[in-house]
Amino acid sequence: MGDTKRHIGIMGGTFDPVHNAHLVLAEQAYEQYALDEIWMLPNGNPPHKRDTRQADVECRMEMLRLAIRDVPYLKLCDLERSSSSYHYTYETLQRLNRRYPDTVFYFIMGADSLFEFDRWKEPGMISRECILLAAVRDHHARGQIQDRIRELNERYGAKIHILDTPNMDIASADIRERLAEGTAVSHLLPAAVEMYIRQKGLYGSGTDRTAALCQSMEEKKRNLNEVG
Repeated sequence: MGDTKRHIGIMGGTFDPVHNAHLVLAEQAYEQYALDEIWMLPNGNPPHKRDTRQADVECRMEMLRLAIRDVPYLKLCDLERSSSSYHYTYETLQRLNRRYPDTVFYFIMGADSLFEFDRWKEPGMISRECILLAAVRDHHARGQIQDRIRELNERYGAKIHILDTPNMDIASADIRERLAEGTAVSHLLPAAVEMYIRQKGLYGSGTDRTAALCQSMEEKKRNLNEVG
């Protein structure tokens, strides 16, 4: 990178549940941009997904711990852990930059989000606080993406780079549906995550539906691969 600063990727989301496409995307960002680490940032209360969460934030964080425990460059960041208030990307990035002034942050987003970026809370502030990595899959028209990048650069001064990603059509909502229906999911998410889901009866995968609340998880938190 040619400087003394750390270069950290931030990958936010509900991770409800975390799945293989999340991990592949993180790996691609790490390798393509020679990042030092990728911080996985689960959102306890995302403003754009109101009333759609299925698993408690503690369960989602535990699934992430299990998914990344053997990947040294993947860390868990808990800055958006609270479920009591909405979390906005610009606020989180401001906190991260204040806390880690020696770090350049790369915020990983889907290419579709580029076309919704004007509707995000404080897009100008987001553009000042980080470099944006737009994950582009095969079915996106690269020329259209490049045009949008130039437009956002002119409007907000946004620094946006394309992140090449494989076309993996995996969605957390589909996994939740498959679990509720009793359909196989082993090819879609890490084995340890599937085992945890079934042990806890998450997403209708077991008979004890109340286990999905995971109220005891607060007492069982582990600090493995965690940053705050």
